Amino acid sequence: MSRFFLLVLLIFFTFSHAKESLFELGIGVGSLVYPNYMGSKSTQSYTLPYPYMRYKSDYFNIDKDGISGKIFDIKDLKLDLSLGGSLPASSENSKVREGMPDLHFIFEIGPKIIYTIFSHGKASLFFELPIRAAFSTDLHSIAAQGLISTPELKYELNYGIMEFTIRSGVMYADAQYHSYFYEVAKEYETPTRRTYSALGGYSALKNRLGITFRKDNWWGGGYISHYQLDGAIYEDSPLVETKSATYFGATLAYIFYSTRR
Repeated sequence: MSRFFLLVLLIFFTFSHAKESLFELGIGVGSLVYPNYMGSKSTQSYTLPYPYMRYKSDYFNIDKDGISGKIFDIKDLKLDLSLGGSLPASSENSKVREGMPDLHFIFEIGPKIIYTIFSHGKASLFFELPIRAAFSTDLHSIAAQGLISTPELKYELNYGIMEFTIRSGVMYADAQYHSYFYEVAKEYETPTRRTYSALGGYSALKNRLGITFRKDNWWGGGYISHYQLDGAIYEDSPLVETKSATYFGATLAYIFYSTRR
C-alpha cells in the first residue's frame, strides 16, 4: 500500500516541475529519502519507476508550480490551486510511536495566492500564500485533518534547459492537523510517553532548493527541503525527537511522446 502512495508522490513531483509543453508522456525512476514525520529520527527511502506526464492549457496546467487552474490572473496577482501532502509511516518503525496507530497518507488541497514581486530576464521573485485543507486516507476511508498554510518567498533562475528554485517561508497549522502527528491520547500513554494535547500555531521554518533540467528527450530534477522546528507550538510533544527535518528527492525520465504548442 505504501508503495502505491510513493508512486502517487513521484507522479506529483513530476507534475510540479513541468514546463512549456501541451502534453508529454514518458517513463522515469525516482528516489526519495524522508523522515516518518517532522520531528522523527526514523527515516525511510525508496527508489521506484513511475510514469512521467506534463500538461498545459489556457485554463488548466500541470507545470513547475504544481497543478493549477486559472481562477483569476490580474497583472502581478493570481489565484491558483495548491496541493501538498505527506507520506504514510508505520509506527513499528518509530520507537516513540510504538503501539500507536500508523500515520496514513496525507493529501492537501486549497487555494494559493501568488504575487509577482519582480520578474526580469532569467530571475523572478514571488510571494505565495497557500491555505490547504488536509485529509488522511488508507484507501478505504478519508478523514479531515485540519488546515495548513505555508506562506513563502520563491526565487527562480531560468537558464532555459536548467532552472534553479529557492523557497523560504514558515509553516502554520491548526490544532487538528498538529494532533494527527503529535498528540498522545490517554490510551497510548506509557512510562516514557506522557499524554499530550496539540495546539494550533507556528509549525516550522521551511527552506527548499530545487533544480530541474531538460535536454532533448531527457528530463531530470532534484530537491532538498529542510524544516527547523525550534519554537514550534508542538515542540514539547513526547513524539518530537529532533528539532529539524530534511527531505531529499531526485528523478530522471525519458520522454517518448510530446505535443508542443
